Amino acid sequence: MNKIKAVYDVVKTMKDKTSREGILQVKVEQDGQQVWNFSNEFQHNDDGKTKCKLKSEWNVDGNEGRHESTTEFTRNGHEGFGCHRGFRHFRHHERFGHEHGKQRGFKSRAEGFLFLLRMLNELKVEEQGEKLLFSLDLGEEVKQIRDRMQGKFEQNMMFQGPPHHHHHPLKGKLMKEIMLMDKPQILINMVANKDKEVEKAVITIQGKYEKDGVHELKASAEINFTN
Repeated sequence: MNKIKAVYDVVKTMKDKTSREGILQVKVEQDGQQVWNFSNEFQHNDDGKTKCKLKSEWNVDGNEGRHESTTEFTRNGHEGFGCHRGFRHFRHHERFGHEHGKQRGFKSRAEGFLFLLRMLNELKVEEQGEKLLFSLDLGEEVKQIRDRMQGKFEQNMMFQGPPHHHHHPLKGKLMKEIMLMDKPQILINMVANKDKEVEKAVITIQGKYEKDGVHELKASAEINFTN
């Protein structure tokens, strides 16, 4: 199988879709106890109409809480889709080609390109009936991922716990603890159907870190597309 063509076909198909519906589920366990459960049931079309149904429960360091909300809005332009208070895309200056608002040089760009090539080389693609299965183990690239993404993830609300709670105990905590992991296991799995549409994608992160003792953290983000 031509791996590059398989990736291209799936990316192009998802880019060309005029509507997207599905549910994002994020779960985090610390030392075997669930500390955060977040879901976002979303609907979006290319006219900019978006609906999000958010649910979040947390129990960490003696702090417990629950949040539920439904948001509907219409966005003009071509900025993708997002859910108010749920998660947000990186701003323009946070994308590849910029680092914290500063233009990156040739060396940094080349390193980024080599990183993507290594990811493509490590990516496994398998046909299973009419499905395409993609899998990627990022274990060997953890250090570079940390260096490139740490500042960005700290600003991404998807990893910062429930919204509008500026002193919430999860705000920024999860990504910081992931960054502290000694040798985390990071796995990505994705399933596409015969029409090259992504049906399911899962990222799992698991490992141990030292902070007032040794702790184990397990986090998963799973998105299932229904349309």
